[in-house]
Amino acid sequence: MKQRKIFKDLLERPKALVLPGVYDALSAKIMEKLGFEAVFTTGYGISATLLAKPDWGLLTFSEMLDRARQITSAVDIPVFGDADTGYGNPL
Repeated sequence: MKQRKIFKDLLERPKALVLPGVYDALSAKIMEKLGFEAVFTTGYGISATLLAKPDWGLLTFSEMLDRARQITSAVDIPVFGDADTGYGNPL
């Protein structure tokens, strides 16, 4: 089953879905091994681990996407991505 469908099914359940924030492949794998059914990428966590700085928009879309790819490749559970400001402009 595709991760998108699995995530949709998780959201449609009547109980709350707890998504721990992850920032790299190892933290995602640990959460999966602990039994979480899905995780989310945390912009702050990714920024802090890559730059040792808060999430002030210093990372590019490509850098965030690269980290998201590393995370999704490491686990077999859905990963909800933090797209920050969307990396676009008003137009």
